[in-house]
Order: sequence, then C-alpha cells, then structure tokens
Amino acid sequence: MSVGEPMDLSDRNASVRLINAQLDALSGQFVSRRAILELIMLGLIAREHVLLIGPPGTGKSLVVQAIARSVEARYFEYLIGRFTEPSELFGGLDLNALKDGEIKPVTGGMLPEAEIAFLDEIFLGSTAILNSLLKILNERTYRRGRFAMKSPMLSCVAASNALPEDPLLAAFADRFLLTSFVDPVEDDQLTALMRAGWALGVEGRAEVPSLPAGVVGALHQAMLAIDLTPIHEAYAHIVRKVRLTGAVLSDRKIVKAQKLVAAAALLRGQTAAGLEDLWPITFLVQSRDQQAQVRDLLQAELQHSRNPVLTGSVAQAVHGPTAHAAELTEQAMALLEAKPALASDPLYEVWLVRLETLLARIDAAFDAKSLPQGLRAVRASLESLLETHSSGRGQAPAAAELTAPAEAD
Repeated sequence: MSVGEPMDLSDRNASVRLINAQLDALSGQFVSRRAILELIMLGLIAREHVLLIGPPGTGKSLVVQAIARSVEARYFEYLIGRFTEPSELFGGLDLNALKDGEIKPVTGGMLPEAEIAFLDEIFLGSTAILNSLLKILNERTYRRGRFAMKSPMLSCVAASNALPEDPLLAAFADRFLLTSFVDPVEDDQLTALMRAGWALGVEGRAEVPSLPAGVVGALHQAMLAIDLTPIHEAYAHIVRKVRLTGAVLSDRKIVKAQKLVAAAALLRGQTAAGLEDLWPITFLVQSRDQQAQVRDLLQAELQHSRNPVLTGSVAQAVHGPTAHAAELTEQAMALLEAKPALASDPLYEVWLVRLETLLARIDAAFDAKSLPQGLRAVRASLESLLETHSSGRGQAPAAAELTAPAEAD
C-alpha cells in the first residue's frame, strides 16, 4: 500500500491485528499496565496527547519508553526540572547562523523533530517552555523569533505526580485529551510484579518487533473515514450527564474526543461508530474523583462498551465505584475464608498484614460518606478482627460469621 492511498478492508484488518499483537507483546513485559499501553496507542492513532498522573515508581516512564521503541518513529524524552532551559528541549542556537544575524535553533534530535515525545514532570516547565510546547501540541508548529517549522509530532505523552492547582497550568493540562491515573500494582499482583521485575534484571527486556513505518499513519487516515453520525445524539447526552458531576469539558475536548471514538470503532473492526465506542469519554475528565463519578453515572450508557483490542482501557473506563466496592467485598470474603485456624500458625501474621492492607485499600477508595452500605459492614468486620488481635482478647470470629451483602450499594 503506497503512502496516501486509501486503506482497503484487508489492509486495515491486518494493521489492527498488528496493533493487537504489539499490545499483547508489550503488556507481557509489565504487570497491570495494559490499559496505559492501550491509551498511548489510541493517542498515537488519533494523533492526540496523553497525560499520566501517578506517584513515582509506578512504571510510567518504562511503559512509554517500551511503546516508543516498538514503533518506527523518531522519539524524544526529557525529565523537566524547575531550571530546565528551553534549549534543552527545543535545541540551542545555530552559531553559524547567529554570525549572519539569523536566529535559528539546531532542532536535529530535539523535541520539534520528534514524532513521539515523553515529557516527565511536565508541570515543572517554565512559562517559556510551556508556551513553545503549546504551539507544538496544538498546531504542530515550532517558532523561535522569525524561525518557524512544522513538527511531525504524532503524540506527546506527559507525566506528573499530581495535577496542578495553578489555574494557568490546569489550562495547559487541558491540551492533553486523555488522562489516566496510574496507581501502584495491587496486592493480588505483587507476586507477578516481583517475578517480572526479577526476570527483567536477570534476562533483560525482551525485544518487541517494531511496527512497520506507516501502519499508525495509515490507521489514522482510516480513522478519519469512520462514520460518526450514529453516535452524535448519544455522545451529546453523555456530555450533558458528565457536566452534572461538575467536570469541565471544554468545547475543544468535546470536538477532539470524536477522534478517540472513531479510533475505538476502527480497532473494533467497524466502519461506523456505535454505543460500544463511547467509553473513551471517561478519560477526558482530569480529576480522579470525577472520573470515578462519571463511571458510575454512565453505567447505563457505557454498559455496551467493548473492544477486542483495547480490553484493559475499556474495563478501566467502565469500572466505577460500585463495581470497585463489589470487588473489594469479594476480596475481603475470600481473605476471611483463608484465615488460618490457629494464631500460632506462621501464616497467621502474613494473613493479618493482608487484612491490614485490604482495610487501607478500602479507606483509600472511599471516605466515610461515600462508603457503600455493604462494604461498610465488611470494613467494620475487618476492623473488628484487627482490634481483637491487637487487644489479645482471644480468637477472632470465623469468616463464616460474616455474611456478604447481595450487592454493594
């Protein structure tokens, strides 16, 4: 298939299979990070930008580096600090040109010539850096004085430990269409995390064959041909409901997000978008709490969501607090059933640690006001067990004494 030639159905399906195989290979190198990989790939196909928010040590950099290595594209990454100079990202001045009175940066190998970029600690950038970056993100243009050039940027992935409180920085953050909150690997995946980390240190990271040049670009062009007419009314209805949570969706985001819906439909093997493809709307919201509210609020609208390629991100988009409460309740019941019979059992202390960790996870997910009634009873039982142990008042009640609620409210 030549460059610019429309993608026929067989070529498109073959490219989608390549994307799926690539995501499978990459997700095999990480634990519980499939959804992030998928969102970055979705951003690449839609030519939109992705913001990752999460504490240090959660693998944000490694995931971006892995997916960048797997795509035949020019890549640039930088860890921004408070004293980072614009020249460190955009290139220093060409001294030969300066002798002739011309201001011209040397952009080779720098951000203006990158197709994929990763900028860590993005919100520490100076005003000069962020203003130049805005031009690249919005217009794919870099300017310095009279010098101007087109940027081939497909997608910029940025990361930060937290969202900024400064309104000006929050306005800059709005340029990133997709926002994903990255948490540490959950307790039930710790063993898998340790095994994967140890294998990486001993064997090194397995090489993933690069996607052939042009595949992402061809899929982008095919995405632009997706018929969005069937979802316009449903999309507008969802936006109205999202606004009820207090979440701010700019007109720019509402319009651009149609590309995400079209890309989701494309990867689902369709030529027209359907209700199954509206789930990316969850990731437009740049607040962890409001994302959770949106998931619960849109349960009816997003219940049909599915995608054979983007399985992880679909699950994350529709897995709201109600589902999370049910999952925590199920985990608590399983843990209580696994309680060692005797306090003298060496595994008893291990079991207590798991109990304390689960209680901490419940408290991290829900405050006293938002805690669903069913999970409230489970939490009270966990707390009672720990108090009984710490006070030495005898054996804790058996798991059978706790009855799981029919459903988490």
